[in-house]
Amino acid sequence: FKRVVDYAIDWKKNAEVIDAEGVRISNNASISESFEAQAQMRPQVTNKVGHIALSFSPEDRDRCTNELMAKIAREYLQRMGIADTQYIIVRHYDHEHPHVHLIYNRINNDDKTISDSHQRNKNRKVCRELTTKYGLYMAPGKEHVNRDHLCQPDKSKYAIFDALNAVLPYCSDWQE
Repeated sequence: FKRVVDYAIDWKKNAEVIDAEGVRISNNASISESFEAQAQMRPQVTNKVGHIALSFSPEDRDRCTNELMAKIAREYLQRMGIADTQYIIVRHYDHEHPHVHLIYNRINNDDKTISDSHQRNKNRKVCRELTTKYGLYMAPGKEHVNRDHLCQPDKSKYAIFDALNAVLPYCSDWQE
């Protein structure tokens, strides 16, 4: 918890805690200690910390108030099945696109472990739904995706997509 809390709440990144539940937020140490205390209910769980970044389009910068971003982040957590647990929502101002970091305890308030399986597909669905619900900007097509920030397997998928797009204008049929 200490490492991820220190990363998220780095004052050099102009970070700001915009919402929290179940943790003492006086400083990074008190936040980490709060998370650790609850995590001790399940010492056998090895990965107790959850960390997700939600990024918004630069097109929505003017609309992205702390209140709206916190509201969307709380709804995201609920839809992902991350409920009844400690969390903090931290906004960063270090990039042109607004974004928040959600840090949560995978050991919930009832001593149950919050599952982290199948998050990738569920995440895409939830993000798409929230983008539509709140009328946020969704880039048309794959051309506007920032390739530098992709991880596998998406990085390979976009490399294939880009390679096909590069040769497609020179092909007149499927065999070519």
